[in-house]
Amino acid sequence: MAVGVAVFRARRRRIGSLLVLHGLCFALLLSFTQPSEGGAGAVVDQLGAGSWVFLFLWLVLIAYVLPDERPASPFWRRWVAGGLVAVAVFLVGSAGDAAGYRATHHGTPPPVPWLPETVSGLLGVVGLLGTVLLLGGSAFAVRGRLRQAAGEERVQLLWLVWGATSLPVALALAWVGHFGLDDDPLVVNAALLLAGTALPITIGVAVLRHRLFDIRPVLSRTVTYGLLLGAVVSLYAGLLLAAEHVLGSSAWGGLMAVGIIAVAVHPAEAWLRARVERWVYGDRGDPAMALRRLAAATESAESLGLVAAITDTVAQALRVHDVWVEATPPADGDDQGVVRATLEHRGERYGALAVAVPAGREMSAADRDLLADLARYAAVTVRAARLAEDLQASRSGLVTAREEERKRLRRDLHDGIGPSLAAILLKLEVARSTRSEQARDELLGEIRDETRAAVTEVRRVVDDLRPPAIDEVGLVGALRQRADSLSGGRVVFDIDTAGPLPALPAAVEVAAFRIVSEALTNVTRHSGATRCRLEVTADHDLCLTVSDNGRGAGPDSRPGVGWASMKERAGELGGRVSIDNSASGGVVVRALLPLPAARPPSDVAAAEAAEVAR
Repeated sequence: MAVGVAVFRARRRRIGSLLVLHGLCFALLLSFTQPSEGGAGAVVDQLGAGSWVFLFLWLVLIAYVLPDERPASPFWRRWVAGGLVAVAVFLVGSAGDAAGYRATHHGTPPPVPWLPETVSGLLGVVGLLGTVLLLGGSAFAVRGRLRQAAGEERVQLLWLVWGATSLPVALALAWVGHFGLDDDPLVVNAALLLAGTALPITIGVAVLRHRLFDIRPVLSRTVTYGLLLGAVVSLYAGLLLAAEHVLGSSAWGGLMAVGIIAVAVHPAEAWLRARVERWVYGDRGDPAMALRRLAAATESAESLGLVAAITDTVAQALRVHDVWVEATPPADGDDQGVVRATLEHRGERYGALAVAVPAGREMSAADRDLLADLARYAAVTVRAARLAEDLQASRSGLVTAREEERKRLRRDLHDGIGPSLAAILLKLEVARSTRSEQARDELLGEIRDETRAAVTEVRRVVDDLRPPAIDEVGLVGALRQRADSLSGGRVVFDIDTAGPLPALPAAVEVAAFRIVSEALTNVTRHSGATRCRLEVTADHDLCLTVSDNGRGAGPDSRPGVGWASMKERAGELGGRVSIDNSASGGVVVRALLPLPAARPPSDVAAAEAAEVAR
């Protein structure tokens, strides 16, 4: 109870209250160990027949809310609520267990009229099942938290796990005292004291002093040798019983057990310790497993997602949250809270693998060795990722150069050949005043028609190379014109920009115009919408969002040619396009096109782009 008061005063009121309730219930239940002879005591005995659940209930609830005093998810909140209802049902059913009351009170019937025994029995069974599920679910809840926890939160949970190991020890003592020592009071009381105090004390340490000492090696050895001891004792007892049953003597079973244990105990201890340490520490005890995981992660990742796959795998192996790759690590190496391992391959450095050390933890020599091993393998993969990024940048530069060339070609055709042909047409008009009017008119008419056709063809080619509206009124203006041409009075288009756009590369302008045009066309043809909103913003990327209030995409909808075209145009520039149903109905198309400031091309890519432009 004192631990609960200290935790409560440390502003962990929910956990502190539960610890105080545990202490009160534990003291009260130990005070009423003998059945009452009658009067109010008999009533208390009947109504409290199932009160033994309070020996562990409050500690189980703490396991669900440690360390932040909240269940890990809404699912576990509902699970706990259902378990508490089951406990209440079990208490109601236990109070109506007339047979159990008679057995402990010399055949005296229960003093308080209650539900029929059949109903009470059913409620007791159902409630007991729910109570057991509440108890077992706490182990899975703690396991789920441990998988996601790091730093101080993980250390606090490990303290809880270490304290929970006292429960099977207490249970084993109680069994020994009951079955082997005829309920020896000393052994039974020791079991009760261990079960009622060890876990609350470790919970208090987890909340108030979890840095008291490194709990991980203590927990690792406790679990390893506890399981090993249990296995050895069970094997020894099983062989003794089997030998006595088959041979009529336990001596041979004892000899067999000693031989088997002598041969198996060392490899079993090594196997068990490796798995327990992996659970407590991560993969530092088995670098080969960490390398296999890293290899599997990089093999399944896309070329532009290799670095993310590396950092995720390293974080899992070292049981940390933040891992990243630094292109230019600081010259002085590790700084406070960050440990780095150099990424080097064939004498060439590609940066460093940086790990943020969680608060309350120090990177041991084994952790640093594992990080160094992973970094040696990751260097090759990071090099491949850098090459993939350079290739993407080069591809983007080539596309940009191609669009710039098309822009120049359009200018030449429009400002050079177009006016020239128009001038020819005017001169030929003047020639109509010469002799032989009939023949001259026929000839000039044919020339005039052919010239006009040539001018029309030149303009068509120019328009195909680059939408002229972009140069005339800008990208946003061109998009407005496109929306007006598609509206037809059926769809109202709203175009919103967060301010004037910066100067955009020609390739980005063309890709943005084509992608939005395709999205607006789909809205007018297929969505059944009455309103459509286009948002255009530019920061590190040019972001284009087209949303409508139509019926959305059904579960059987399949992407068509337009969707593939949008993805290809964005992919050429290293961007991406997504199509999703909005929560309020309709479809949302979002395109992100990187701008040069966010993804500068490499020197090689720039040189290739310049060569193409020339």
